[in-house]
Amino acid sequence: MNTLKAILAGTLYTPLAEIRDAVVLIEEHRIVKVGTRQEVKIPKEAVVMDDSDRIVAPGMMDLHIHGAAGHDLMEASAEAVTAVGRFLARHGTTAFVPTTITAPPPTIREAARGLGEVIRNWDGRHGLGESSPSAEPLGLHFEGPFLNTLRRGAQTASQIQPPSLAMMQQFLEASAGTTRIVTLAPEMEGALEMIALLRRNNVRVAIGHSNATWAEAQKALEAGATHATHVYNAMRPFSHRDPGIVGAVLTEDRLKGELICDGFHVDPVAVRLLLRAKGVEGTLLVTDSLSGAGMPDGEYRVGEMRVRLENSVLRTMEGTLAGSTLTLDLAVRNLMRFTGLPFQQCVMTATLNPARLLGVEQRKGVIAPGADADLVVFDKNYFVAQTYVRGRAVL
Repeated sequence: MNTLKAILAGTLYTPLAEIRDAVVLIEEHRIVKVGTRQEVKIPKEAVVMDDSDRIVAPGMMDLHIHGAAGHDLMEASAEAVTAVGRFLARHGTTAFVPTTITAPPPTIREAARGLGEVIRNWDGRHGLGESSPSAEPLGLHFEGPFLNTLRRGAQTASQIQPPSLAMMQQFLEASAGTTRIVTLAPEMEGALEMIALLRRNNVRVAIGHSNATWAEAQKALEAGATHATHVYNAMRPFSHRDPGIVGAVLTEDRLKGELICDGFHVDPVAVRLLLRAKGVEGTLLVTDSLSGAGMPDGEYRVGEMRVRLENSVLRTMEGTLAGSTLTLDLAVRNLMRFTGLPFQQCVMTATLNPARLLGVEQRKGVIAPGADADLVVFDKNYFVAQTYVRGRAVL
């Protein structure tokens, strides 16, 4: 079987650099050379994919996703993770971080155990087998249960827990080394000690579902918090006399910000404000999508909770906005439309930035020799024309 591929691109974004009339040479599942057609010699035995009238960018990465395609990641099965991953791959996302919701602690432990096993055993067969390739799960994101009930959003109030180091240690042990992100409310008693515990375990800490003041957010940052969960949503609102957690996000370069850029969760004016304050370097596009993403209107489950999908918007049965049906390719297009920023800058927020946050930028979120051959081909209107997961075409 020929393992050499050459992808020709009209324009390629690494994403830091723009290369016109580019070639990406792939051997098996790795990128081996990138450059102009004058710089890269294409071996005779290589299969050439001619996308010379299109745009090529790195595969996108979703740090915050609960489900899609009718599957809830709290199912914690290989079937659910693979189904979600295949849906994502069709929309240009080649890596993701399965995210749990607030639930009874035993339920969270079981989800962590099941998802951790799937992640640890993800040996490439899902991406390279006979079936359609799937985006790669990179680790676990615990969204809760250590949140503030005042800013619970769609999380179940009765299941929210005060910060407990012993409980968090149980979650970490259940995931068996696969935990990558934890979202918590930093103002709760014991939260700062939990941030310290998580950072010792190389886990990124997001502050969210929080009523933190500016000063409390600052303490979380000093303790090791890395970013904020879905900025503006489920957090203390900004006021000129009480800047709160939003003020900390807007003014602290060390604190990155997740953004659900669907036009429902955050008004375009607030999107522009975030980008002007943080720049593209400080912004992380996420979907926060639920099992209803990619599905028709109707009712769907998220853990033990039911949600209703109507006209692309998901709400709890009580009417609270609940997650999204967003995909990252649409989020990038929305970001361009809302801000006027060029594609190269907008796509960074869904590729290099999340890869840097997780510390995997040597193999994900970039087009460079040695990186995984995770690529997206966009047409002139920035819709996904093809995705490559570890060098294998999806569409």
